[in-house]
Amino acid sequence: MSAGRLLTIREMLGRVHLRLILFAVLLAAASLTLSGGLVIRSYAQRNLDLVARTVAYTVEPAVVFDDRQAILEGIASVADSGGVQQVEVRDPAGRVLATWTNPRAGLPDWLMATGNSLLWRRPATAPLSHSGARIGEVRITGNPEALLRFALAGAIIALTTLALTVIATRILARRLQRDVIGPLEHVAEVAHAVRTERSFDRRVPVAGIAEIDRFGQDFNALLAELQGWHTTMTRENAELAERVLLDPLTGLGNRAAFEAALAHAVTDAVTTSQSFAVLYCDVDQFKAINDDHGHDAGDAALVAVAERTQAVLRQDDQAFRLGGDEFAVLLAPIGAGETACRIAARLGQAMTPPIALPGGQAVCTGLSIGIATFPDDGLAPEELLRRADRAMYSDKRARSQNKNGGM
Repeated sequence: MSAGRLLTIREMLGRVHLRLILFAVLLAAASLTLSGGLVIRSYAQRNLDLVARTVAYTVEPAVVFDDRQAILEGIASVADSGGVQQVEVRDPAGRVLATWTNPRAGLPDWLMATGNSLLWRRPATAPLSHSGARIGEVRITGNPEALLRFALAGAIIALTTLALTVIATRILARRLQRDVIGPLEHVAEVAHAVRTERSFDRRVPVAGIAEIDRFGQDFNALLAELQGWHTTMTRENAELAERVLLDPLTGLGNRAAFEAALAHAVTDAVTTSQSFAVLYCDVDQFKAINDDHGHDAGDAALVAVAERTQAVLRQDDQAFRLGGDEFAVLLAPIGAGETACRIAARLGQAMTPPIALPGGQAVCTGLSIGIATFPDDGLAPEELLRRADRAMYSDKRARSQNKNGGM
């Protein structure tokens, strides 16, 4: 595991369970092995003492007559049953009269010596006496083979139990993951999707565990509230964004919307190598309409100009009110230079009919229009606006001169 990686719940619970079970199994195995070894050692020690007394009773006549062969036969008849490694018969002076070694010992000498030193601190002894007089002593050294085999069997059982414990722990860990960790991972997955993808429609499934289901229900209720808030905020933000870019009187895009659309049109035209045009419009005699008929009449005139402008434009063209009596039109990519002129002419004709005012009166007005074409009249939005503005004022002066001349 890397230094910066955190443990998962599954890993942490798996380790805790494994350690607890291993500790319990090791403790039980050690306790049973130790207690069993102590019981068997005590039993073996008592058995050696009994064998020593039995050998002493058996070989007493042979010792009295100093018949060593009879002594060995007597020892073998008693000690050959197992649990005895070596038997010595000594005289009162400590000299060895006979020594018998178990011929069936299956352990190496070094292991036998080590086992004897750990299990029996001293050999079992029994006195030899005849007619109340001490004539010798029997010393018996035990055979630790049975105890060592018992310890080995205990170790094998402990290791087998540990292996089974590890397998059982893995099985429990999988069940834990399916029943507990899985539902929690679903919660984390849904929370991550909500945070990163704004997927407020996601919900936590039923887990089948009371505590986790209560948590999931509360979490789903919170998601439902967040979904409602998010939907409301998204709708309100969209409405606010639309209001920011719309002229409240005419419903056309405002100056900010026009500047953004013009910049976007320049970028697209550079990319596609196409041409487009900008129309800059000013309502004629708008100040007179306001002064003579009032602001309500001026607003009605602006609304009528906006409606007639949209009626003339093509599907992909866009109209904007820049403020006051100033309007702008962004023509979609055009194929020939005279297209802008034709649309400007249709705009002028659309303003010819009188405009009905709220008081029942009617006024006539027109549009002074300036045209700037990309890229002939400029490559930057500012250049196009300046050229269209100058062209509009030129058109206004020309229209004023024609009107005065006509008068």
